[in-house]
Amino acid sequence: MGDRSSLPVIVRARLGSLAGPWDDLVERLPLPSPFLRSWWLELTAAGAPCFVLVVDEHELVGGLALQEGRWLGAPRLRMMGAGALCPDHLDVVALPGREDDVLAALAAWLRRPGSRMLDLEGVAAGSRLATVLPGRVRREVIAVAPWTPLDADPDRWLRIRSRNFRATLRKAARRLGEEGVTHRVHRGGSVDAALATLRRLHHLQWGDQSNFLTAFDRFAAASRAGASRGEVVFHELAAGEEVVATVTCLELAGRVSLYQSGRLPARRWRNAATLLLAKVVEDACRRGLTEVDLLRGDEPYKASFASGARELLRLQAAHGAAGRLALAALVLAGHARKLVRPPLRRARAWQRRASSPHPSHPNGQETHAAAARARARR
Repeated sequence: MGDRSSLPVIVRARLGSLAGPWDDLVERLPLPSPFLRSWWLELTAAGAPCFVLVVDEHELVGGLALQEGRWLGAPRLRMMGAGALCPDHLDVVALPGREDDVLAALAAWLRRPGSRMLDLEGVAAGSRLATVLPGRVRREVIAVAPWTPLDADPDRWLRIRSRNFRATLRKAARRLGEEGVTHRVHRGGSVDAALATLRRLHHLQWGDQSNFLTAFDRFAAASRAGASRGEVVFHELAAGEEVVATVTCLELAGRVSLYQSGRLPARRWRNAATLLLAKVVEDACRRGLTEVDLLRGDEPYKASFASGARELLRLQAAHGAAGRLALAALVLAGHARKLVRPPLRRARAWQRRASSPHPSHPNGQETHAAAARARARR
């Protein structure tokens, strides 16, 4: 990268007056991610937040949002907000035309003296972040995020879906319509009631298996901030005053990302989630949004809604002897978990079937395999 590393780097725990310029850079990314917005980052960070900012004569030209913890005594840097909330499509932000300057400055900062380990999950597949990391970089595809383009006519989106999907959707719309189910949207203003509903329905659906609920308070704080900016929206299906299904949508730069959801598990409300997501797509089309992103996870239902998929990466690297030792231990621990996880899943599945009074009752739940994949997000 030559001598481009001369640009100064400042490190802050909060963006402060640079929040606006940072958000402007996020919108100019090839794939603008709502999980890079200032309101999301500052309210979901775990550990010590660390905004690594590249400036040129007091102008923000780029940066990287990290959070710092420790692993085996060595500093461990992760993407800000990483963990139970599973943010996707994360990347360096940079002013168009200044990407090389920003990357060089970040590389110099990450390779400065001292030991550290970098464990970066949810990185966008097209990111150049790997080029700035010190030493040998481990690159792993951890998930895919299904997505599809939209246009102004939702019928065009529906026509290219499978025949079985269209039939299921028609039957669900007719049956749930007879139950008096209607679609409603919470946009802007107070979203406390929608958040309480999401928490309750998500717990009913996933119970103690949900990782998401362990970080719900951070998510709720970010959602209130995002909703006040028109970037967090809650869609619900309701029968009278009873909410049957709910989903959180993140809207940015013409894209709608389908995030956390919940539904009543009773058979009476089967396929309510399918109908709700179709309503979200219909709303997005009519409001001029150009893409729906179903975020990470290869659950089978997502293939019915989307025609493409983007890879999400985990990048790991280390600097210094202590950092390299900590990373080696982290990688080894990851391999051990992968060996143990399948037997544990089989044992837990057996316990659920044995304890269920109606183990074969078609309750609208995913198969055990699909539920296991879904838990990576939830």
